[in-house]
Amino acid sequence: MRIVLLGGAGYLGSVASHHLASRGHDVTVVDGLIYRRGDDPAELLPAAARFVPGDLRDRDLLSRVAGGADVIVHMGGIVGEPASRVDEHLAVELNYASPMIAAEATAAGGAGHYVFFSSCSVYGRHEGTVDEETEPNPLGVYARTKVLAERRLPGVLGDGTALTSLRLATVHGASPRQRLDSVVNAMVSRAASTGRIPLNGGAQRRPLVHVGDVARVLAGVVEWGLTGAWNVGADGENFTIGEIAETVAAVVPGAVIDRGPERDEADTRDYRTSFARLNRVLPGVCSTTLKEGVREIADLVRTGRVTDPAAPQYDNHRGLVAAVASGALGRWGGADCARFASEYDTAWSTQ
Repeated sequence: MRIVLLGGAGYLGSVASHHLASRGHDVTVVDGLIYRRGDDPAELLPAAARFVPGDLRDRDLLSRVAGGADVIVHMGGIVGEPASRVDEHLAVELNYASPMIAAEATAAGGAGHYVFFSSCSVYGRHEGTVDEETEPNPLGVYARTKVLAERRLPGVLGDGTALTSLRLATVHGASPRQRLDSVVNAMVSRAASTGRIPLNGGAQRRPLVHVGDVARVLAGVVEWGLTGAWNVGADGENFTIGEIAETVAAVVPGAVIDRGPERDEADTRDYRTSFARLNRVLPGVCSTTLKEGVREIADLVRTGRVTDPAAPQYDNHRGLVAAVASGALGRWGGADCARFASEYDTAWSTQ
């Protein structure tokens, strides 16, 4: 299949591109490299993949790359609430306007399948266990852009294009384009480099998934034509943040948890997620454990492949702040972004 990965040179996309290419798919990666960390796409992507540089808010670009494609996968944008709060309008452009513009280009270009990377963050805070039928409870900008896109994409794509929304658990593990700012990767890299694991409270729950398993799920989705909303992860990989810290301490030799009181965090997400639907259709697809991901990140530090885990290049939030401050990344503007920003403002005006 001819597959276009929008945002495919990032932490998830660089792994997914290799996996899809290894399965014989024709892969095109489109990425604006918004974090400006000097990545060379030739070093991130498989040799067989075609790389197209460009902004994912550019309608003309998206229309060109969508032509002749079988599957369009939108996996780009700003990840997480802290980064999304740097500039809410910018986050809306990249996380809501961009996937909507891409969906319009997909429908016009005749691609049969559109895959949208969403997040389990859409559930916010919930008692008990959430599944795909649970009403979303978005708690911030990032989650709201994901919820609104999921709601509006079917109407944009129409009946001619199948839609899949992948609600990812918190991702961990090694990637050609490494991130160390997600909860597992941050804890492990700090433990491996300093021997300390700061932990304030830790009662909040997070579902986890390995970056390689996300790539395998994407391959299963496009090859089997799975549609609808899917939580991506495994039931056995639901942990509290405290349990994650304890796992890291058990795996990283000499690491010690520095326990402190529960803080009043801006990120108050707390939920346990069911992945039963995915496991029924793609059994065992998310089989990589937390311990395996911890070992991967610890090995990056131990072997010197990551020499300074605190470097800004491994932190998307800090990289975004720097890109915005320098003027390297800013609001796109234009009629398309204005239209979708207005939709976002209207949808959440009472929140």
